[in-house]
Amino acid sequence: MTIENKIPFILITGFLGSGKTTFIKRLLERFSDGRKIGIIQNEYASANIDTEELKGTGKKFEVLEINNGSVFCICLLANFIDSMAAFINEYHPELLILEASGLSDPIAIAEVLQHKKLDEKVYLHQAWCIIDAQNYLKSGRMIDRLTRQIRIADNLIINKTDLGKKNIPEIRNDLKSLNAYATILESTFCSVELEKELFELSLDPVAMRRKSEHSHVEPLKGADIHTVVLKTTFRITEELLLKFISEVENKLIRMKGYVHLADGKIRRIQSEFGNTETGEIHHYNGPTELIGLGYDITSAEFGRRFHEIRKNG
Repeated sequence: MTIENKIPFILITGFLGSGKTTFIKRLLERFSDGRKIGIIQNEYASANIDTEELKGTGKKFEVLEINNGSVFCICLLANFIDSMAAFINEYHPELLILEASGLSDPIAIAEVLQHKKLDEKVYLHQAWCIIDAQNYLKSGRMIDRLTRQIRIADNLIINKTDLGKKNIPEIRNDLKSLNAYATILESTFCSVELEKELFELSLDPVAMRRKSEHSHVEPLKGADIHTVVLKTTFRITEELLLKFISEVENKLIRMKGYVHLADGKIRRIQSEFGNTETGEIHHYNGPTELIGLGYDITSAEFGRRFHEIRKNG
């Protein structure tokens, strides 16, 4: 089978909260009309709420969710390959996009897509890595994962430049030292020119060019990080929600989700490295659901504190 008859596969990586889902929203808004797009969403936690973000675009797409770890980890890899093959056979997408977990190690993406169950169906078109200009330099002990995401990218988007302008020169130098092949773009809200990059036939992506270089690299084991999930039908006042957030945000690298308030409104929560934004939304129909990742908090503590604050203030 020639490459023209295979489905182009686009990998989207980036550390927690960098803007991966926002970038995919841009792709849907710009290119989904008239195209059958399949999206694979991989969440390191046991639940996934990013699909709701994509549904908010009003665009049509099919989605496959794979949660509770990175799809590149040996513990999920076989399931990932089987699930993706079945997804392709059922929906026959014209473009396939994987939003990898922010904690993923995709160094072996070239070998994964050449598996016998996928090789005749898809080809690696390109890989994008979203870089958080505000928080890249705070990656800490997770820098090895982010480094590997950068090394196999064809395009690197330095996002949130409005919030991390002073960091850009250092970040650019770092990115160039890790991957001299990649195009480096700068953006706010992942707003970049996409027409040329997305639809040029790419026969030589960076991950394929560096395949032999990376073939000896051992995949990283699961990340040493706690994932916490809160799901409840109880409502909370906005004042008490803000109190809860102020208590937990500095224990978490990342928190996201939706919260039903006592006055009937719904708040969307987005937090990275203790910087939290909330906003009112109208398209969400599920229960209150918050997902967090951090080093110094447990699911029991996370849920217990929410309910204690909700009841007692």
